[in-house]
Amino acid sequence: MGKAAKVRPARPPKEAARIATLLRREIVTGALRTGDKLLPERELVEQFNVSRPTLREAMRLLESESLIKISRGQHGGARVQSLDIRVTARQLGMFLQMEGTTLADVYQARSFIEPPAAGLIAQNRPLAVIERLHDLIKAAKQAYENEELHAIAQGAYTFSETLTDNAGNKTLSLMAKLLQDIVRRQTTDVTLRTHTHEGVRKMQWLSLRGREKVVELIEAGEVEEAEKFWRLHLTSTAKVVLSSYRAQMPIDVLQEPEASEGLA
Repeated sequence: MGKAAKVRPARPPKEAARIATLLRREIVTGALRTGDKLLPERELVEQFNVSRPTLREAMRLLESESLIKISRGQHGGARVQSLDIRVTARQLGMFLQMEGTTLADVYQARSFIEPPAAGLIAQNRPLAVIERLHDLIKAAKQAYENEELHAIAQGAYTFSETLTDNAGNKTLSLMAKLLQDIVRRQTTDVTLRTHTHEGVRKMQWLSLRGREKVVELIEAGEVEEAEKFWRLHLTSTAKVVLSSYRAQMPIDVLQEPEASEGLA
């Protein structure tokens, strides 16, 4: 008689993943809030009826997602922390770089995401936000007059960030945040590398005038015009920048742009 085939027992579900899922749900739904401390390890082991290594693996999963922070020592343990969007943004940036994403691609995405924010702010016209935008323009003009390259780049980035952060739409704001670190790095890199090119100073001034114009439209409550103008502004700015820059080169999210000699 032939040898009977060996029957492999069904693999049990990964207990660590199951426990992580249960605790993750409690955190996301608010049953456990930021700052709350999880039960001591021995109580969690008893509650879930698992071994310490399995529980610790579950904790590591949650910590890798920035949902909890684990501290050691007598008064240590796992504590719920607020999600750090920078972790997700950093991963997104690295993924896009590995995919060979270009600066032109990033600018195109900006032209889809940012313009509706201008329209939404124009719809509500929050006084504090409008004042903040005016202050940013004033600071940007000063940076332009003093030819402070990093401040010029930061001013353009911060203006866009202020628009998307105050549009009143959480989804739009989140999507923008996922791209904002990439935008900040590339905006700075573009400013530093193209500052000696002919016409760049004019482009920077036109960028400032564009910011002034969109704020005028926002203050007037011109919802459609504000959105339409900001889309045109971003598209026009992109054309000028990309014509004098490595538009088809992959973005670099690993190195912080720094002013140095020989930039051109």
